[in-house]
Amino acid sequence: MLRQPIVAVLGHVDHGKTTLLDLIRQTAIAAKEAGGITQTIGTTEIPLETIKTISGQILNMFGFEISIPGLLFIDTPGHEAFISLRKRGGSIADIAVLVIDISEGIMPQTEESMQILKNTKTPFVVALNKIDKIQGWHTHDESFLKNYQKQQDVTKEIFEERFYNVVSQLSHRGFESERFDRVQDFKKTVTIVPLSGKTGEGIPELLAILSGLAQQFLKGKLEKTEQSAGMILDVKEVTGLGTAIDCIIYDGKIAKNDFLVLSKPPMIAKIRALLMPEPLRDMRTEKKFKNVEEVNSAAGVKIAAPGLETVVAGSQIRTAKTFEEAEMLLNELEKEIEEVEIFTEKDGIILKADTLGSLEALINIFSKHPIREATVGNVTKKHVISAEANIEPSNRAIVGFNIHPSEEVLKLAQDKKLKVLTANVIYHLLEEYEKWVQEEKEATRKKELDTITRPGKMLILPGCIFRASNPAIVGCDVISGIVKPGYKLFKDDKPIGEIKQVQSQGKSINEAKIGDKIAVSIEGPTVGRQINESDVLYTDITEEDYRKLKKFDKLLTENELKVMEEIKAIKRKYNPRWGL
Repeated sequence: MLRQPIVAVLGHVDHGKTTLLDLIRQTAIAAKEAGGITQTIGTTEIPLETIKTISGQILNMFGFEISIPGLLFIDTPGHEAFISLRKRGGSIADIAVLVIDISEGIMPQTEESMQILKNTKTPFVVALNKIDKIQGWHTHDESFLKNYQKQQDVTKEIFEERFYNVVSQLSHRGFESERFDRVQDFKKTVTIVPLSGKTGEGIPELLAILSGLAQQFLKGKLEKTEQSAGMILDVKEVTGLGTAIDCIIYDGKIAKNDFLVLSKPPMIAKIRALLMPEPLRDMRTEKKFKNVEEVNSAAGVKIAAPGLETVVAGSQIRTAKTFEEAEMLLNELEKEIEEVEIFTEKDGIILKADTLGSLEALINIFSKHPIREATVGNVTKKHVISAEANIEPSNRAIVGFNIHPSEEVLKLAQDKKLKVLTANVIYHLLEEYEKWVQEEKEATRKKELDTITRPGKMLILPGCIFRASNPAIVGCDVISGIVKPGYKLFKDDKPIGEIKQVQSQGKSINEAKIGDKIAVSIEGPTVGRQINESDVLYTDITEEDYRKLKKFDKLLTENELKVMEEIKAIKRKYNPRWGL
C-alpha cells in the first residue's frame, strides 16, 4: 500500500513560496465536493479525489494513472525548514517544489535550495511563478496552455525570453530543464511549470505533475512498512495535556497507548493522546483539535505523553506495541546515533547540530577538515574545553548548525580565544569557517613576518647629517621597501650598524615606507668613514630571513620584492650560494 509523498516548497525570499502554498490550499478547499483538504499538524493533505477534480484534464493529457492517496505539503516553506527535516541519509521530503520568480530568475537562496536538494538527492519540480506580472499578460479561467495560446505575440515573446533565461541558468548549474508539456524524459529533465500564485494559473498542472512524477519514480519509496517512523517538528505546551510534540509521521502508523520511543534524549513514554485538527472547510476557520485513535503515514500529528519537557525538535521517533519492543527500538536509535557521532582526542574542529540528519550532512560537508568531535545538541562548556586542547590554530573552532549557544558559553569561548560559528544554512558554515581559517593563517604569517627583517633601501640625503657618531643621526629618503628600528644595515655587503630610532616630523615611528623622508639614528658607523652623504643603504637580511621571505612573498609589496632581488644580487656577488 502506498502513502502520500511528502512535498516541501523552497525558493528565494519574495519569490512567492507562502502565496503558492496558500493558493494550493484555497484551490483544494474550493473543490469541496471532492473532499477538500485535511490540514494536519504542520502539513496539508490534498487527497487524490481533490487532485483529480482540479487536475483531471492534465492527468489524462499525460496518461498518468495515479494510485497514491494524495499529496502531503509541509506547511513551512523555505530551505531552513527543509534542512531541519533531515533524517539519516537524506530528507523526509520525497519531492520538492522550487519556486522561481520568472522575471528575477535564480537568486542566492535559490542556489542554496538547489544545493540542498542535490545533496539530499531530492527530486524537484520548478514552479515558475508570477507569470501574471509579465507585461500584457491576460488571465483567463483556464489551464496554463489554453491561457498561453490566448496571449498576444509580444507577450509570448517576453514570456519565452524569460522562460529560457531560467532554463539557461539551470543548465549552467547542471540541471537540464524544460516546460512540462515539452519534456521528453521526465527522469532526466527537471520539469518547469509556469504559474501564478496570485491568479491560480498553473496550479492544476503543478498538482498533476507532482502526482505523476511521484507515482512514476517514487513508488518504491512510498511503500508503507509496518514500523512507524517520524520526526519532531516542534515541542509545545497544550492546555490540559502539558508538554506535547508536533510530529510528522513519514512511515507506518501510530496509535494511542503505543509506546513512544525518542532519540534525544533517549526515552520511552506511553502515548496518552493523538490530536489532529478538525477538517478545514475554509481558510479562515480557526484550528480546533480532535482526539484520534491512530494516525497513518504520511501525516502531521500532535502527540501527548509524559516526560516530553526535555525533548529536542528534529529528533527521530518510533512507536512500539510492547515495552520490550520499545527497548529494542531505543537501542537501535542509540546505535544509529553512535554510528554517526564522532568522539576523538585528536586535533580537529568540533561540530554540533540540532538533529542526527543535520549532523550527518555537516560531517559530510566538513569531511576535508580534521574533526575532533561531532555530536547532536547544543554547545556546552565541555566542548569549549575540548576545543581549547587543540594545538593547530585553525582547529580551535566550534561549528554549530541550527543551534544557539548560551551567552555564558560564548563568553568562555571568547576568553579562550576560540572561534564559534553558527548558522542555519550548512554551506554558509563551511564558507565562514574556511574564510576564518584563511584570515587566521594570514594573521599568523603577518605576525611571523614581523619577526623577520624585511627588504628596505634608503638614501642618505645631502646636507642632512645631524650627528656624526654615537649614534650617527642622518636624514634619509626611503627609496624602496620598509625600514624599522632594530633593523641592521649594510653597504656593498659590509655591515654598517643597527637602526636605533626612526623619526618623522620630530616624532618617533615604528616603520617607514617608500617615499617617507625620515631622520634615522644608527648605532655603529661614523659619518665620513663608514657612511657618507648620498650613500644608499640596504636592510641587512640574513640567509634564513631571505628563505622565509620567499615563503611570504604574497604578503610583500612589489617594491619590497624588487629590493629583495637587489639585496640577493649584492650578496651573491660575494657569496654565490647565498640564500640557497
